[in-house]
Amino acid sequence: MAGTPQARDEYDGYVEPICSLLWQGADHSALVRHLVQISEQRMGLPGMQQQAERVADRLLQWREIATG
Repeated sequence: MAGTPQARDEYDGYVEPICSLLWQGADHSALVRHLVQISEQRMGLPGMQQQAERVADRLLQWREIATG
């Protein structure tokens, strides 16, 4: 995908809802549920629970840095 200019904004539609969850104070489990839902329902990728948990960890770390 990185070398395909048409795919540069492929994931942009996922950013706003995730940021909204973060700014609303979503906890780890809410983020994981949302990420798993995206992977399963929109991307057709089942079995992504562990990856979603790691991403949620990083998102929460980022939120802590951004908000102090």
